[in-house]
This record gives sequence, C-alpha cells and structure tokens, in this order.
Amino acid sequence: MSEVPALSDDELRRDYPYRYWGAHAAPDKTVFRVYAPNATNARLLHARNSWAGDAMTRLPDGTWEATVAGDLSFVEYKYDIENTRAANGGYRMGRIDPFSPRLVWSDFNGQRNFNSIVGDAKPYPWVKKHLGKGTNPMAIYEMHLGGFLDKNYRDIAVKIAEHLDYLGFTHVQIMPPFQTPIHESWGYLVGCPYALNDRYGTVEDFKWLVDYLHQKGLGVIVDVPMGFGIKDWDCGLACYDGTELFHHQGERGWNRQWDTRIYRKGDEFVKNYLCGLLTYCYQELGIDGARLDAVSSMIFFDYDRGAWNWPRNDREKVPAEYWEIFNGIGGDMKLDIGYWLSEATDFEGLKFLQDLHLRLRYTAPDFFTIAEDSRRVFPKLAAPIDRGGLGFAYAQNMGEMHRVRKYLTLPEKEKRIEVIERLMTAPSEEKFVNAMNTHDECANGKTRLITELKNHLQLIGLAALCWFRAGAPMLFMGDEFCEDGWFDVYRGLDWGKTGPGAKIHEQEMTNNIHDLNYLLRREKALARHDSWTLERAGSNNERMFFSFIRWGGDAPPTDGAWENHQEDIIFVRNEAPHHVLRAEINAPVEQAEYQVIYNSVDERYIGRQGYNDHNPYWTIWSNGHRLSLDLLPYQNLALKLKK
Repeated sequence: MSEVPALSDDELRRDYPYRYWGAHAAPDKTVFRVYAPNATNARLLHARNSWAGDAMTRLPDGTWEATVAGDLSFVEYKYDIENTRAANGGYRMGRIDPFSPRLVWSDFNGQRNFNSIVGDAKPYPWVKKHLGKGTNPMAIYEMHLGGFLDKNYRDIAVKIAEHLDYLGFTHVQIMPPFQTPIHESWGYLVGCPYALNDRYGTVEDFKWLVDYLHQKGLGVIVDVPMGFGIKDWDCGLACYDGTELFHHQGERGWNRQWDTRIYRKGDEFVKNYLCGLLTYCYQELGIDGARLDAVSSMIFFDYDRGAWNWPRNDREKVPAEYWEIFNGIGGDMKLDIGYWLSEATDFEGLKFLQDLHLRLRYTAPDFFTIAEDSRRVFPKLAAPIDRGGLGFAYAQNMGEMHRVRKYLTLPEKEKRIEVIERLMTAPSEEKFVNAMNTHDECANGKTRLITELKNHLQLIGLAALCWFRAGAPMLFMGDEFCEDGWFDVYRGLDWGKTGPGAKIHEQEMTNNIHDLNYLLRREKALARHDSWTLERAGSNNERMFFSFIRWGGDAPPTDGAWENHQEDIIFVRNEAPHHVLRAEINAPVEQAEYQVIYNSVDERYIGRQGYNDHNPYWTIWSNGHRLSLDLLPYQNLALKLKK
C-alpha cells in the first residue's frame, strides 16, 4: 500500500475506507471487514475453508469482522449475509466485497457468478508512481482497453506507448477499467467500482500499465461512472444487506432510462465509499486524474430519466447550505419546460461533488478531475471551490461536441459562423477539455468521423480547431489515422492503417496530429487552457470565415508593443468549400511580419495539390493592425510574429 500517515479507525473509515473495510492480508493473518448494519448474521466464505463459512463478529457501527490465520493473498472469498427482518420472508445471499480490488467469475454452489479476490499483501515495486501535478499543456488520447488491443494490461501498455511515441499526446484517458458483467457497456455499467476488469489481467498487471506509461512520459486518466451502478446483485451492490444500503429506495433510486441504480450520495458511508474510490485510484493505482462520467445525472433529477415521476424539490424547504453551493455555481432560473431549476437539482449531488474535491486536496493532492457534462446549465462546475465552484479542474462539454459535429455536416447555406464562433470565444471561469470526438459519438450505431464527414480534409480542420482553441484537446482512438465505420467493443483497431503500409490519407492524418501536438508542446500560447487566453479577431458570416488570437503572455496585453506579442498566435479558419479572398483579420502588432506556423492544406496532410505546390509557411505583413489573407477551401492557418 501507499505511504499514508498513521490514522485512527474513524479517519480511515472517512478518508481511506478501502484501508479499513475489505480484506487485508499480512504474513500471519488476514482481516476481513464488511459494512452491513442491517444484517442479522454474516459469515465469511472462502476457498481455504472449502466455502463452509467462518463466523463474523458484529462491531458497534454495523461492521462485521473476521480474522483468519495466515496470508490469504489471491484467495477467492465472499460474504454470506443474512437479514431475517427483511421483507418477503427474510434475506440471505452470498455477496461480493464492495472494496474488493479484483473479482473473478467462479462456480459457487453450482452457479456461475463473481467472487472477490484478496489483494496482495506485498507492496507494488513502483518505478514512477505518478507523473506529477502539471497538466499544462495537455493533449488527451481516449481509448477503450479491449477496443484498442484485446490483450493483457501489459501488452496494451507497450502498444499504447509505442503508438503514441510519434503522435505526441501527453495523457491517456482509459474508458472505465472496472469490473462489469456487461462487456457491451464499454465499462460504464460498473458493478464493484474498486475492482479492476479481470478480462485484461490482475491488479498488478494494471499497475504495471500505469507505471510503464509514466516511465514513457504519459499521464493516466480513468473514466469513472460514479453517478450510477448496475442493478445486479452478483457483481453489484443492490440491496446489499437486505436493504438499500448503497442506493436510494423507490423511484429516486432508479434511472429507468438507463435501467441503473442511483447512489445515496448524502449518506455518510456511501459518500466515504465513493470519495475513497478516487483516493484509491491515486494512492494505490498511481492514476493521475479522473473524468467523472455523466455529471448531469448526478446533479439533476430530471436528466435522462424518461417520463417517470422524479422527486421534485420544495424550494421553500431547501437548506441554506445547499442554496449557498447552488447560487455559487450559477443560481436559479425558470426553465422553458415549466419548472424551476432548483426544483430539479439534486442538492445532495452538488454537496457531494464539492466535498469530494475538498477531500482530494489532502488525500490525493496532485489528482485532477474532469466533469463530463452535456447539459451545461451551471457555468462554474470547474471553478475553484473558494470562487464558488465545485472544484473540478476541467469541464468537458459533450453537448458542444455534438453541436459542432452536427454543424460540420450542414449544407453551406444553413451554416452560421456566429454559432460556432460563439462556442469558441465565450468567456468562462472554467477550463475545458475540447473533444474532437469521443466514444459517445462512435457507439450505439453512430459512425466514425471520417465516415460521416466523408473526407479527411474536414477532419484535419476539425483537429486544428480543437488544438488551437483554448482548452485541452482530446481525440478518440482511431481518429488519428481515419478509422472508419463505427466503434465495436469486440473489434480492435485496424492496425493495418498505421505504419508504412497505411494508405496515404491515413498517414497524412497521423502527420497532422503529430504536428499539432508538437506545436502544443512548443508554443506558450497553446500551453494554457484558460478562456482569457483567447480573443476574437474578426469574422464574416456571409463569407464563412472566423479568427481568434491566443495570447502568449501571462496576461492579456494592454498595448501593441512587439515584445508583448511575440508569443501570440493568430488562428484563421475557412468553413466554406470555396475560396475566400482578402479575409480581413485583426493583428495585435502594427506594421509587423507574421509567419505561418500551421497550414492545414500542407502536402503532409492532404498530399501535393496545385495550390500547395509552394512554401506553405510564407510570411505576411500587417497593414496597420490588419492582416489580409486569401483562404483556400476548409483551410485553417496559424500565424505568429516572425523573430
């Protein structure tokens, strides 16, 4: 285990619950603890006692405990939990350990189900446990383990590092690596959140993956579905001790649209359980950050829950501490659908997320979080707590990604530049992850980007937009070499589309991503992700172009002196499939020479054409504070003062 200061049992239960509950092996004994306060009896079943059952002792707080002689590392076990007071004539079931680091399929009493595995008593020999706190600059490669390479965690790690060595990404974001009984859910229907997916190997194999990627300079982010869990009992936590220990009762405990269970985030044990999960990811698994999936479902009763009767708040009875959090992140409003936002807000969810980040400050000080939020009602999810936010480091606006993708497929006459320009230039206290594409747009029958856009010219331009705007760019695996069709959880990437045997357009797309990441690492203006680093520089709706400036200094400049703007970057984008002549762009420096440092129609990206058969990185003089440019179809340019 990681080095954590000596703490009392109360402190462990609150901040490091996985170190108190669960199975803990030592050379001379193994201690088992499970929280089941409503159980009337509990027994420990394990392979060493032929599953006969050892008696467990009930502690005053509702914990059941048993100590077995010897080191039971890697031994299968389960809890036989009984509640004679439960409805329908009593309850008795064999249950997994909620804190189990690993589950395996096994035969138990003639039935095939999950058993827990005792963790290894020996600490893992880390070489580089964490990459470090710095997240700027950051470029994220999102991947699904089996969809990337359906092998052991160690084989996957080697392939990731080899593949990304040329591409230049800084972080890998792994879709949920936790145990799921439904592989088709891509890991999002999690049973036991602390258990890693046994399909790809052991806990030690996963730690090897993290350690190896860190040694190669790659940070590791995991996707964590914390807002909901599966309804199953054999791999999950539903009705754990004969009562809804982990989940709300009745309709509040269900998302009928997804057929999943909703955690009781206001309950102290459940809050400690979920907060402890991210501490566990950092302290024990060496992970650098987490993307919290479906944050909207955690903070809104009415989000993606179908037409069922969700529990509406009485605005007059909301506690003052909840109003303080609510008003800090944005406040109330009357929604077009006829009710107040406060009536549909899960205040316990808001309080939980703020408490989560307050705890992580000292249990996982270098850990950062990303809020995946498609509703985007609150403008300060990813603002610091002391400025009224919930404490996320970044927000990922999934709704925006959907709108941008839809916008790109519109006929030219239906496009309105101000729509996409507003998305790029809107000021915000938050920092964003800019997804060029994610698994959400490749699953459930949706097609890959190259299949939908039909040419890689637009795909190259979309990548340029994600990399040059303010925020951390993200790409979904396969888009870097124009993977087509749709994402299949049982089919890995087509690696024939990489390397010297790849088709020309596949190699060109890979070159583009490599060059964008090179610029991200080199240019100060791209290294920071705050929205203040971007300012509108001119657009024309009728002529279909827009532009912005990324400031290279430590603050927005107040004058046009050359030395204050030498690190600035001007980005220009043509949305039209035709030429735009003499596009007028604002330039921060008067009478200065600007150098093109990125050109999306470079022959490295689209092959040699008549219009790029010359130096694509020319220079241009500003006339006063204006640049006049001729733009090719779908062209994206970046310019910088020539030194």
